[in-house]
Amino acid sequence: MTTRRPVALALLTLLAAACSGGSTAGTGPPSSQPAITAPAPGVTLPPGTGSGLVPTPTEVPAGMILLVKGSGPRDLATVAGYSASGTGAQHDASVAAAAAKLRSHRFEAAYVAQYANQATGAFVSVVASSFATPAGATADLADDQRSTSGKAVTVQPVGDASSARITPVPGKVPGELLLLRFRKGATTWSLAFQAAPKADPAVAVALARLLVARAPGAPTARPRRRAPPGCRGSAAW
Repeated sequence: MTTRRPVALALLTLLAAACSGGSTAGTGPPSSQPAITAPAPGVTLPPGTGSGLVPTPTEVPAGMILLVKGSGPRDLATVAGYSASGTGAQHDASVAAAAAKLRSHRFEAAYVAQYANQATGAFVSVVASSFATPAGATADLADDQRSTSGKAVTVQPVGDASSARITPVPGKVPGELLLLRFRKGATTWSLAFQAAPKADPAVAVALARLLVARAPGAPTARPRRRAPPGCRGSAAW
């Protein structure tokens, strides 16, 4: 199984490294570039396949800033690494199994976007993964949903399939981590949203719906044509 159950924890590690200015080898630009970029005019996500499938700096909740070192395109080996567990041989075996499953699902590419609010500790982290076929994306999402821990919560449907779970986050101000997984066509997403004291599912769902609307093959809104004189009220318009 491609059980990327630890992905939220892996992303938390990346977030911590970015916030502290530490290096995350192989996951971002050179260390000379600031880890955190303020949401200023002209700020964009790192270039790469899939950048249009994650939220832009203007779409995340107010106060969140882009974590440059935690964002960008990711290859199969990196995504498989999110499934790592144990140490030594056990670690290597878990990554190898995840990579094999991704190949069987015909994984093509992934893109990660991470944002954080330094004042509140809230963050949003999104992994968008593209597959060759909707069947491959469906199988991969099913694997992830079976392996996701936390309390299942009911949210408004997103895309072709979706599910959400919430995990308590201890701390000086206890919070929640909401993990929303969803699919549209041949694309799957894992959206992690942490906030205190509560992670509002409506925030995650609203953001998710923006993303599925940009998925390849998603229908676009048909522009409403102006009815010519004498055709007011016609069903064709």
